[in-house]
Amino acid sequence: MVRQHFIWSRLDIRLVFLVAFILRFVIGFFVWHPDLWNHMDWGERFFQYGPSGFFSPEANVWDYTWPNQPPGTIFIFAFVYKLYKLVFQIFWWLNVHVSLFPSSLMLFFDDNLYPAMLKLPAILSDLGIGYLIYTILKNLEPRGKGNMQMARWGLVMWLANPVVWYNSAVWGQTDSLISFFCLLAFYLLLHKKFNWSILALAISFYIKISLLIFLPVYVLVLLKLRIPAKKVIIGLVGVLLVIGLITLPFSGGEPYGWLYWLFTEKILGQQLQVITANAFNVWAFLTGIHERPHSLLLGPLSYQVWGLIIFGGVYGWILRRMAKSTRPASIWWGLALTAFGSFMFLTNMHERYLYPLFPYLTILAVRHKKLVWVLVGVSVVSLLNLYNFWWVPKIPFVMAFLSFGDRLMPRVLGLVSLIFFTKLARLFQADEMG
Repeated sequence: MVRQHFIWSRLDIRLVFLVAFILRFVIGFFVWHPDLWNHMDWGERFFQYGPSGFFSPEANVWDYTWPNQPPGTIFIFAFVYKLYKLVFQIFWWLNVHVSLFPSSLMLFFDDNLYPAMLKLPAILSDLGIGYLIYTILKNLEPRGKGNMQMARWGLVMWLANPVVWYNSAVWGQTDSLISFFCLLAFYLLLHKKFNWSILALAISFYIKISLLIFLPVYVLVLLKLRIPAKKVIIGLVGVLLVIGLITLPFSGGEPYGWLYWLFTEKILGQQLQVITANAFNVWAFLTGIHERPHSLLLGPLSYQVWGLIIFGGVYGWILRRMAKSTRPASIWWGLALTAFGSFMFLTNMHERYLYPLFPYLTILAVRHKKLVWVLVGVSVVSLLNLYNFWWVPKIPFVMAFLSFGDRLMPRVLGLVSLIFFTKLARLFQADEMG
């Protein structure tokens, strides 16, 4: 027991990061979601069409789908494409000039290197979130050896969570990327580095707007920290100028109006608009997992309106409790419950949209042992949710489990998710009262 404690206390986090990176990157070569065909197409065609014509549907031809992500995402894919071309050329030079170089490797790279490299931003964001979790837990007051133990546990729990690495290394999605910048924004805000904080938050929105749900929490924390109004205004103006400048090449001279058009008419307006898009939430429990428009009526109101009303009530309760709290941990509670609540009650949720819960739930679970089983339970349900319909890797008994009885299990797991959410909310209330 003493020896195990000694080994754990001397654990080099650099080794943890290295192992986590290598395992993720190796996995990235062998499997990826069909979403990555879009990303590969967008990254390559950015340099064919140029930014001014990139989002012009009447002028361009796409191998898969029209680009439905903001410019920040497109910049990332374009950068990765250029990086891929450079790396491939280096290996090609070695293949031509070094006789011992295995030429068969070039065939493998020709098929697999580009999608693997497209996963790099998400994989690095996994590590970045892990480092922020480690730093947050290490610097909790009062500081001591116990904090270092918690920090190591938090890092390992985060990086080892299958939901985390399945999303980035197997699927190849960008949820970790926007979650990293959002967590960084709150970390910097708590250290009263507002200008950098608001820039990090804006980058998250500029890559993907999903985490706009956290904006009210951000404003509440900003008010509680009493950041001078002059500093806030200067920071906001600075960020708007930066966003305007990097958007100019796309917009043809009117960046802010163009961004409004892009988000409202294209990115948000062309979503599926369904009750649940394969999310194991309260709507899956009530209506099943089959795609149905959320404009359908449930009594006097549509499913979409009911979702907004229920989530609005839950969010109001979260913000009120946060406003009354004097505990720094209430921020992590608020963010965790906001992420979980939006997934549970809003319509049109995809399976991946529970990802933002996990950084904050990991921080809380390390500090509160009662939450460890909640983290484990929610992770298992979320992993099954990510696996549902995609079936990678193919595990027949799991596929049969999720598919039998006209997909009864997604309904059951939607109810299980609701139970976990209720438990988390009650523990938040108990923690504040205690």
